[in-house]
Formats: sequence, structure tokens, C-alpha cells
Amino acid sequence: MDFAEAQKEALACAKCGLCHSRTRVVFGDGPLNAELFIVGEAPGFNEDRDGKPFGGASGMLLDRLLSSANLGRDAVYLTTLVKCRPPESPPRSPKPSEVSACRPYLLAQLAAVDPKVVVAMGDMASRVLTGRKEAVSRIRGRAVPLDGRYVLPTLDFSRALYTPADRAFLISDFSRLPELMETDRPSTYETMNVPRAPGRAGAEREPLQPGLW
Repeated sequence: MDFAEAQKEALACAKCGLCHSRTRVVFGDGPLNAELFIVGEAPGFNEDRDGKPFGGASGMLLDRLLSSANLGRDAVYLTTLVKCRPPESPPRSPKPSEVSACRPYLLAQLAAVDPKVVVAMGDMASRVLTGRKEAVSRIRGRAVPLDGRYVLPTLDFSRALYTPADRAFLISDFSRLPELMETDRPSTYETMNVPRAPGRAGAEREPLQPGLW
């Protein structure tokens, strides 16, 4: 499934029960040639209302973290494991079956963007993107080379917003991004079978925004 097909299908998706709790599908946002790709767990209230990932207080914290690393939101591709807001208030974590239903969309996004660095925010995103079972608090801040990319597990915003110690860890992890962005892509046999776009290595990156389909 390519990016356009994935986006079109996701916007009308009813493969799991989350279609009944959403207001809008939150597919993703950002340039399709971004070298940095950030994955959260699920849309929240603001994201469900606006149709874009990482809004509200989480979005403001993200903007400050990116700014501290001399990066802007417009240079980053942002998405979540599931594209619809889970029910309840506050929303519950998505179920494994819901994450599995959305997995083809995430794989299509990764293949299209082909980032050098992927930030996995929270336990579930860390496990999905690294294949490791450890809690993110145990492996956060350690770049994992997979599929010719670096996956950087870190804490999720829900913890960092309310716990100063966790916020300090998050700041420390984001401070690693400039170094990783300047590093050559890793050569590794470890793989999660996430495809890479052919002919992208060393290619000049021009601004490219996703179309509707």
C-alpha cells in the first residue's frame, strides 16, 4: 500500500471500533521528505477536533523541544500508532488489535517519508517500532539502529507534562536529535521489515508536502 492509498483508506476506515469514537481521522502531518519522524500513541481531544497530531499542551511542549534542538515542526513528520481517538475521558490506550489494524498505514507513512530518525513516544510506540519488550523508561534515549534508520524511544507527553523529572528526561532525549540527524544512516542487519524508499540514500531533499490523495 502506498502513501496515497493508505491515506485515502484511513480517512474512511472502519476496521476497528475506534471509528465510533472519533470526530476526525488524524492521519499525520508534515513533509514527505522529512528526516525526522515522530510517532505518538493516539490522538487526544485537540487532535480529534482539529485533525492534526500533537495539539494542545502536548503540541506546545513538542514545539519547545524541537526549538531547543534547532528544528521546526514544519520539517518533521508527525503521526500516531492509531489514527482515531480512543473512547473514555481521558482516552484509554489503544488495544493491540487497534494498533494492528492501523499498522499498514504507519508502514506506508514510514516507507513514503523514509526518515533517518524515528522518535517513538511512550511504551506502546517504543515496543511497536523497536520490537523490544522493555518499558520505555529502561531504554529511553538509546538510539536503536533498525531498517537503515535510528529509532529513539522516549517518554510520552502525558507523563512529561505533569512530572518534572520525566520532562527532564524528555528534554535530554530530544537533545540527542541534532547529533543523530548529522550521523550517517546506520548499516545493520536488524530489521522490522519496514520498507525504505528506493534511491533515497544521499538524495537531495526538496520541500514536499503530502497531497490529499
